Amino acid sequence: MSDFLLADGFGNLADGAHVAATDRSPLGSQWTSFSDDFVLTDRSDGRKWLSVATSRAIDLTSKNLGGISTVAICFRVFRADATASRPIQLVSAAGRIGWIDISAAGAVAYSNGQYGLPGDSVVATSSGTIPTDTETFVEVRITLGDDTDGAVSFYLNGVLSNTVSGIDTAYSGGLTVLQNIIFGTVLLSGASLVAGWKYGDIIIHTGTSPIGDVGVYYRPVDADGADSDFTPSAGANYQCADEIGPDEDTTYNESDGTAGHRDSFETPGVSGMSVLSVGVMVRARKTDTGAATLLLGAVHGASEDQSSAKALTEAYLTLTEFFDVCPSTSAAWSAEEVTAAELSYEVGA
Repeated sequence: MSDFLLADGFGNLADGAHVAATDRSPLGSQWTSFSDDFVLTDRSDGRKWLSVATSRAIDLTSKNLGGISTVAICFRVFRADATASRPIQLVSAAGRIGWIDISAAGAVAYSNGQYGLPGDSVVATSSGTIPTDTETFVEVRITLGDDTDGAVSFYLNGVLSNTVSGIDTAYSGGLTVLQNIIFGTVLLSGASLVAGWKYGDIIIHTGTSPIGDVGVYYRPVDADGADSDFTPSAGANYQCADEIGPDEDTTYNESDGTAGHRDSFETPGVSGMSVLSVGVMVRARKTDTGAATLLLGAVHGASEDQSSAKALTEAYLTLTEFFDVCPSTSAAWSAEEVTAAELSYEVGA
C-alpha cells in the first residue's frame, strides 16, 4: 500500500480559475467541499498557487484519510508579510484535534485545541522561521496522543527544524485519530488564510519524513492507450476523461459492466525530475443497481500494478490510488518510465 494519502497541486482545477463557493463542480479532486471563494494561478507543469483576494476562511475539506495516528502534513507557502496565520485544522470523527500555525515571526507551530486564534494552545514550535517574500516547503510530522503520548517534528525545505516529544497533541480523549484536514478553516479572527500569501503542493503521507522539497504535478490524459473497452459519449475515450474541472454526465466513458473491461491512457509525462509516486485519479459512478467496482492501474512495459476493487455508488465519487514504484522494475519511477506508462481503470469482478 502506498504511503501517500493525498497529494494535490490543484492542477485538476481550471487554469487561472476564480473558484466561487456556489460552483463546487471543479472539486473533482481529493477535496470534498469548500465554503468561500478562492483564486488559482498557474505555476508550471500542472502546478498552481491557491490564494485569497482578502484574508478569509475557505473551509477546503479533504477526503476521509482513513483514521491514522501518525501523519506528515506538507504544503508550500509563499509568505507575503509578517502576519500570523492558521492555515490547517486537523479533524477527527469526534471533533477538532488541533492546528498548524504560522506565527507573525514566521515560526511554524502545532496547537492542540478546539477553536481559537493563531497562537492559542501551542505545544510545539519550529526553531527556524519562514522568511517573507519567498516560498518555503513545510512538512509537519505529528503523532497524535493524549497527555505525554504525542510528538511533532518540523521540516523547512526538507531540513529538520525541531522535534518535540512527550506532549499532548490530541487536546482531549478520543481525538487521537485523524480523519480529515481543513485548509483555510474558520477562526475567531476570521482570517485563516492571509491575502497576498500563496499555497500549493499539499501532501499528506505516512512514510518516512522528510520527503524533501517536492512538488505535485497534474498530468491530464492526452491519448488513448492499448485498451478502450468503455464507450465514449462522443469522440475518443481520452477526450471524455481529460477535463480539468470534471463535467460529470456531459462527457463520459461508460461500460456495460463486463468484468475486465478497461480503458488505458497516455499522459504528457514528466522530464528532468525524481519521482516519489504516481497517482491515478478517476471520477466515476455506477449506472445500475447492484454492486459495481473499479480497479485503478499503472502499466509500464508488460507489467501492471492495480489497486484493490473500489466500490462505486450512484453518485460520482473521486477514486485515487498511488503507485510508489514502477511495475516493471519494482523500484522508484524514473521520469522516462512515467512518460512511457499508461494509466487505467478496469471493471472489477
